[in-house]
Amino acid sequence: MRIVFFGNHDVGIATLETLAQYADVVGVVAHPIAPEESFRYASLFDFASKNKLNVIRGASKDTSVLEFVRGLCPDLIWVTDYRYILPSHLFSVAKFGAINLHPSLLPNYRGRAPINWAILNGEDEIGLTAHFIDEGVDTGDIIAQLLIKLDRDQDVGDALAALMPRYRKITRDVLSFFESGVIPRRAQDHSKSSLFPARNPEDGRIDWSQSAENIRNLVRAVAHPYPGAFCQSQYGKIFIWKAHTADTANVAFDQPGAVVGLSEKNNPRIQCGDGSLEIVNCTLEDGSSVRLIAGERLL
Repeated sequence: MRIVFFGNHDVGIATLETLAQYADVVGVVAHPIAPEESFRYASLFDFASKNKLNVIRGASKDTSVLEFVRGLCPDLIWVTDYRYILPSHLFSVAKFGAINLHPSLLPNYRGRAPINWAILNGEDEIGLTAHFIDEGVDTGDIIAQLLIKLDRDQDVGDALAALMPRYRKITRDVLSFFESGVIPRRAQDHSKSSLFPARNPEDGRIDWSQSAENIRNLVRAVAHPYPGAFCQSQYGKIFIWKAHTADTANVAFDQPGAVVGLSEKNNPRIQCGDGSLEIVNCTLEDGSSVRLIAGERLL
């Protein structure tokens, strides 16, 4: 089966590597050059070039991309972490259309940053869905899904590590469906859907008037490899990478952001709008350590 792959990021590389083992990848479309490529994540373009795959860079609406795909006469277009929506005139070029791997349990968490949003909302399950692409945003028929349980103290980095081998597995599973000629497909229940927007680093700013649980989930949702949850202090910007909700006994919650004492492990405890937060790991903007003491105020 002739496949043209659209992708990005480490999960894109994992998927492409698996596809190349089990199918004929005749072309690869990578993102236009981005500042974070090869810095925050591996370069799919470089990976494809190194492995002598036929690769170009481009956005899905570029005429050059359409001409590239048409010239390859693909049976299937496969998408993993490609940030541009594929227009119908592009994915209709392929005999079997196009499929996408989306890191949520569709129809929940359609759109951008689904893993971050799920953790921010305190979900204890995340997942990966292989679905056909249609003209909507993550609305096409479902082929397969894999569920992952997420523990209360796991963060987005843990979730990404758990998802990585699932990208390889679901890719093999879906390819086997096409090889057998029996491809399961189930329409999504749109009445149960949720759609979320993209996030940016500023969304990691902590509002200490929020509950300790909400702030803890924010810390988990934007931890490494993402930019982190942050606030201001007398030392400058502080990034909080790991935190736990703390015992609220004998704490008057009238100064959200105040350092009210230390835990048994000598970690600072911060007042929140409801409850308090024990800071397990925090750094200054340059990555150096910082020690917070009682009576200080974070903003």
